[in-house]
Amino acid sequence: SQTSPSTLPKQLATRGLAAFALIFHPFYVDDFAMTCEGLGQWRGAPAWQVRFAQRSDKFPRFRTYQVGTRRFPVKIKGRAWVAADSFQVFRLEVDLLEPIFEIKLQTEHLNIEYRPVDFPKRKLQLWLPESAELYLDFRGSRHFRRHSFSEFLLFAVDLRQQIQDPQEPPEPAPAR
Repeated sequence: SQTSPSTLPKQLATRGLAAFALIFHPFYVDDFAMTCEGLGQWRGAPAWQVRFAQRSDKFPRFRTYQVGTRRFPVKIKGRAWVAADSFQVFRLEVDLLEPIFEIKLQTEHLNIEYRPVDFPKRKLQLWLPESAELYLDFRGSRHFRRHSFSEFLLFAVDLRQQIQDPQEPPEPAPAR
């Protein structure tokens, strides 16, 4: 008989799901073998389909699981749909490259979809996650969690620095 997945237990936190598109950042991109499968579509828009997998000669530093005080690096593989005109990531599907037997993690599957978000006060548009779905086979149980992202706020600090010569300290008051 087939059972449906339960929701993720409260003690399992999902952090960093929004940052998965950073796989393509210059800091991480060399950690992965990438292959372009050609031009396809995502929701009617032209999109390059790119496969990626953790390189065996690189230590996995993009994703970790923490159990107690121990950290377990995660080797991942997946597929991305990248906008043909702007090269923004539309969608990512990410899986474990291999199970993590020490913590009984057999399967992890992520679906993350991104969309443009406008910040009119800053005249800025950023591509941010719209949703993320996580499926796990962890410690003999299957789990599911869905995140929806909306109402984004942009935190920005304006820095205006003026460099001046230091002022002379004031003369000390005479002793009485």
